Amino acid sequence: MISTNGDSNKGTIVDQAVTQRNETSDNPGRLMFVYLSGTEKGKTRIFFQDHVTIGTSDACDLKLVADEGGKLPEGVIADIYNYEGITHLVPRELDQQLGILLNGRSISANGDGVGHILSDGDTLNFGEEPASAGVLFQVLPSTFSANLPARRTASEAERAQDRTVHPHPLTATLFVKELTASLWAEIPRKAKVIAMACGGLCVAIFVGIVFYFMSLDRKIELLGKDNTITQQQRQHDQETINNQQKEIERLRLASEQMKLYAQNVYEKFSPGVCLIVGTYTFVEKGTGRPLRYESADRASDPVDRSGNLLISVDGAGPAVQFEYTGTGFLVEMGMIATNKHVVQPWVTDQTAQIIMRQSSGVKPRLDTLIAFFPSIRSSFELRPLKTSDRNDLAVCAFPQGNTALPELPLSTEDVTTVIGESVVLLGYPTGVDGLLQRIEESERKAVIAEHGRSIADVAMGLANRGKVRPLTTVGVVSDALPTRIVHSAHTTEGGSGGPLLDREGHVIAINSAVLVSLDGGGSFGGSNFGVPIKALTELIEQAHQENTHQP
Repeated sequence: MISTNGDSNKGTIVDQAVTQRNETSDNPGRLMFVYLSGTEKGKTRIFFQDHVTIGTSDACDLKLVADEGGKLPEGVIADIYNYEGITHLVPRELDQQLGILLNGRSISANGDGVGHILSDGDTLNFGEEPASAGVLFQVLPSTFSANLPARRTASEAERAQDRTVHPHPLTATLFVKELTASLWAEIPRKAKVIAMACGGLCVAIFVGIVFYFMSLDRKIELLGKDNTITQQQRQHDQETINNQQKEIERLRLASEQMKLYAQNVYEKFSPGVCLIVGTYTFVEKGTGRPLRYESADRASDPVDRSGNLLISVDGAGPAVQFEYTGTGFLVEMGMIATNKHVVQPWVTDQTAQIIMRQSSGVKPRLDTLIAFFPSIRSSFELRPLKTSDRNDLAVCAFPQGNTALPELPLSTEDVTTVIGESVVLLGYPTGVDGLLQRIEESERKAVIAEHGRSIADVAMGLANRGKVRPLTTVGVVSDALPTRIVHSAHTTEGGSGGPLLDREGHVIAINSAVLVSLDGGGSFGGSNFGVPIKALTELIEQAHQENTHQP
């Protein structure tokens, strides 16, 4: 082990070994030695005096300890003198032979006291290889502080060891590194802790600033993305609004066109759509006696709430007569088309069904069947020609004579092609009551006062005043089957038998029924049924074949 023996710092672990320079000396140089072997390998010693002793005793300024297996003589081995900027190595005269190598060349005591001149960067080895003790000599500039230690790293010491074979001067980089290490080693522990804390704080602040700006960049990026998404959403919303506005405009135009279409259909074909008023009674088979109310003052419903009959052929009251209304339309000269249940109303009337179930000896009898056409101030008596066995259809004949009425054209298209198409329905929903509600109250009271005895009489009063006019409703075909067309044109009782026309003004179906809810709570206004026109065309042909048509 190599150490330095000085009065002020002998035996310290870092071996600061700084001796006050001779204030009277004119030589401003500092001597530095770097240990190239032993446990102190790589460490540095700096001296400011002009005389340095090198040996193995504790009294030596630079103590040498040989590597493992080596042996050095006791005491001072050599002296170093620094005089007027020139450094001399003077070996001692020892009893035993000692090999000293200067830059790899053997030297010995020359007896003149001058010794050998040392240059900056020379290496000294004491003892025989490989167990010798070696040091690197260096002269520091005069500006180097007298109170600072110096230290070299192990790697620099290893490179210095190589100079024993390939000597070269200490580079500026090596000097700076050595100087930095020496300065750091000499800083007090408390100052180091404070410096490290400040350094850590600075690093933390720097990392925090970097993280903050990274977070800020991320927020800006996210904000930019949000702005992009917002702009895209606004653009999408604007496109949606524009599309909705276009759709609204399209629907508005379609609605206006539909109104014009409905108006044209009404003006052209409503004169050929008639109001049908009928009455029927039940008579005893064989005798023809009508069913009567049981008492003379009782003229209410023929069936009570429990389903019991309040009528009989032996009753003392008036005869039971049922009145009803429907719709028909002209299909050819002297012939109208309507529903089967308009010609035979007892087929669908619930009260009539109860009567026929409880009175097996009676049968229904159609008493009157009259048609009223718009703008015609008279009525026409209808005669049933043919009813369908499979569909709710019937055709009737009437004496049209010279009365000018428009025939409604029948479509020849496949019904499945009309799905989604707009349609117009003409008819008399609610019958006579609906017509009365559409006139002024004063006129309505006058009609009832003058013709209030029966529905047929009121209808005649309305016809005389030119108040028989069908209603027009529009809708869309939602389904089409060979036996049924479903549409959304609103109607109700009294509208049965009305024509359903497409945009070309052709009849595609005959309105037949209103969709009723399963709980019996009423009709579902969004769906009505119609019989496709093909079935009516076949029925008209059958009526002609049976030669029952009498214009």
